[in-house]
Amino acid sequence: MKKLTPLKAIRKKCLDCMCGSAYEVKVCPSDNCPLFSYRFGKNPARKGLGRIENIKQRKPTLSGKNKEINAN
Repeated sequence: MKKLTPLKAIRKKCLDCMCGSAYEVKVCPSDNCPLFSYRFGKNPARKGLGRIENIKQRKPTLSGKNKEINAN
């Protein structure tokens, strides 16, 4: 059995709340719900950071910007 992550559990709850309709989750009017920002199954605090696998491959430089590590 696949492990259910907290974000996927939130997504399932939102789908349950909206009778299984992904469109209704998208246009959800309950912006006061504590799960509202997470309703797409994504963490809004991670927006723009990229995938975890890609972040691990980056190497910090002196300028503070990340450069990808060449596997060559």
